[in-house]
Amino acid sequence: MMDLHKKITLLFAAIAVVVVGFFSWEDIQFHKLRINASRTGRVELLTEIIGNGLRSLMIEGRGRDFQKFLENLIAEDISAIRLFTQEGKILNSTVPGEIGRRVPDKSIPSENLLLKGFSLFNRDDADKRVFSKVVLIKNDRICQRCHGGTEHIRGVLDVEFATSDSDAKMSDAIGSVARSGLIMLFVLVGSVWLLARYLLKSPLDLLAASTRRDAEGALLEKIIAGRQDEIGRLAIQFRELRADIDRKMEEIANCRADRDSRMEKMASIGELAAAVAHEIKNPLAGISGALQVLAEDFPDDSPRKEISQEILQEIERLDKAVKDLLFFAVPPELHQIPVDMHAVIDKVSRLLRPLAATLEVTTTVTADAAVSALIDPEQMEIALMNIAHFSFQSLQKGGHLTIGAYDRQDTGSIEIIMADTGPGLSEEKVAEIFRPFFSTKHSGSGLSLAITSNIINRHNGTISVESRPGTGTAFHILIPKTR
Repeated sequence: MMDLHKKITLLFAAIAVVVVGFFSWEDIQFHKLRINASRTGRVELLTEIIGNGLRSLMIEGRGRDFQKFLENLIAEDISAIRLFTQEGKILNSTVPGEIGRRVPDKSIPSENLLLKGFSLFNRDDADKRVFSKVVLIKNDRICQRCHGGTEHIRGVLDVEFATSDSDAKMSDAIGSVARSGLIMLFVLVGSVWLLARYLLKSPLDLLAASTRRDAEGALLEKIIAGRQDEIGRLAIQFRELRADIDRKMEEIANCRADRDSRMEKMASIGELAAAVAHEIKNPLAGISGALQVLAEDFPDDSPRKEISQEILQEIERLDKAVKDLLFFAVPPELHQIPVDMHAVIDKVSRLLRPLAATLEVTTTVTADAAVSALIDPEQMEIALMNIAHFSFQSLQKGGHLTIGAYDRQDTGSIEIIMADTGPGLSEEKVAEIFRPFFSTKHSGSGLSLAITSNIINRHNGTISVESRPGTGTAFHILIPKTR
């Protein structure tokens, strides 16, 4: 990829070529006009001198001296001077051997030139280019006194200049303009390249270097101290961004340290909880069995019978709390198989019916066409049952729970939504809902939703809660589909 300063230099070079080329072309055109004007002026002056000389000689009756007069005017850049009739017969000429001969047809004026009376034009003559002026000598009264005749044109004066000298000047001018343009272009492009390196590349390189090896920020401070422009302000913002990143990295490191510490504590607590749970679970089973045997001997109307049943219910609640603690502390291994999620939520709905009937609430199941996911069906049922029990705790008589499974093809996952019509939760409770021992009621272990979150996470899924006071609560679970 091309560097920024090179792109700027190339762009400026392209613009400079166009601009310098345009003004160079204008300068060349100016030189052409100036050289042509100088050449034209000299030709017209010489033509006027020759015409006046011819008139003077004719008035003085010395027409034969006109040839000598022409020969005295010959200069290095004068190619030829000739006087010929309208039919093309040469009367006088500075070119030896031309007198009496016929001029080439291209030198004879056209009718248009005869009407104008003169013309300036370039013409290739043998091995050279000439600049020619043709002047018509009119047969006025002075001429008629000696020559008679009634024709309008007496003769044609042709003055030819070699263009080699003016062409050389033009070539020199073009060369000079071209050299000046190239030098100017080189200086401008070189200056822009140096400025771009100094103003852009160097500070940007320092900024880039500061991200790699400027632990103390010395390179950034060097830029800030030396620049008061956009680069300097960019360096200041970069320094602030870097400081912010450093703070965030420190916070992340602290969070990781806290998380690791919590995980170590949780691991220790989990081991302790597992040991305690095992120690509690076995005596609970014995107490429950013994109490059931004793309760059989009590009459049905005995108060001791009722008390024993209440004790058994509390033992069952304590046993569930111990099981939850064991499940949370030492999660069982997953046994994942492809399962139709529609069948899972149907089973959960059937298991919930007795409790729903007791609480006088209703449940509804909705699902897309059969979709399969790689899950542990028993643990997934536990996760969904925990959510349902949490929702039932908040539902009043006539409340409703909807369980749905939907195919999300855009994310390649299955979404399970469990939404209730309860009173909803505050933002603070939503933020804490999956933390261990969280509960909105006095009953329960407070581990059900934490267990649910662990189960979903171990399935490479995600779980989130959407709730506001007065709008109910909805749990959204995303699980990857079977590939």
